[in-house]
Amino acid sequence: MRYLAQAIHYPKPEHRDDLIAAMGRMRAASAAVDGLEEIGGFEDADAGRLVAISVWSSLEAFQAGMAQLGAAIADVPFDEWERQKGSMRVFPQVA
Repeated sequence: MRYLAQAIHYPKPEHRDDLIAAMGRMRAASAAVDGLEEIGGFEDADAGRLVAISVWSSLEAFQAGMAQLGAAIADVPFDEWERQKGSMRVFPQVA
């Protein structure tokens, strides 16, 4: 069963580009991650948020792969760059 992971970030305006760059580093690191089928970052400019999505071949691939991807952004000070705490949700594919 495939899974969709969705992370939502609320960057402070002065750190929007910093968070987008961090998302780019994560995307660059994704080439070496087993079970990751798709990854991307999107912007909801009206709400001032960034939405990162990834599609995984299994829950186990997600759990292992996020540890690898997390290393690419381990230095990101989310508590300084975001105006509110972000969130991560994981959804199983149903159709």
